[in-house]
Amino acid sequence: MRAACSLLLGIAALSLPGPGDAAWSVGTSGSGKIRSKTMPAANGVPAGSVSSHDVTVSWSAAQFAGGGNVPGYVVKRYDAVTNAQQLVLSACNGIVAATSCVEHSVPTGTWKYTVTPAAGSWRGTESGLSATVIVLV
Repeated sequence: MRAACSLLLGIAALSLPGPGDAAWSVGTSGSGKIRSKTMPAANGVPAGSVSSHDVTVSWSAAQFAGGGNVPGYVVKRYDAVTNAQQLVLSACNGIVAATSCVEHSVPTGTWKYTVTPAAGSWRGTESGLSATVIVLV
């Protein structure tokens, strides 16, 4: 029985793969660098101007610490009385790739705006509230 077990173990040891040799080499020289960026806060508060029921919201570009402007912004509108966030209309909705937008057909009321720097799914710090924008009947 021992001889049969030894023979089976010997066969199993011969059929199992052993450690292999592997290597690679890089055919170029130089150094690689990885840099990260921190999302900045908004650069000041936005300004709003009214023409009938259209509100133009504008702001200063935010920049990364190492240079370069943030590629987009999220614009929010707040009720100036209750500070409740409102639905921003289409031209200012989503990520705005400029430093201004015109929100058309804004309802009558008093509003304040903020902007938040955005790059892909990353968000910076939201700005303070703009001065009150009044849309009349």
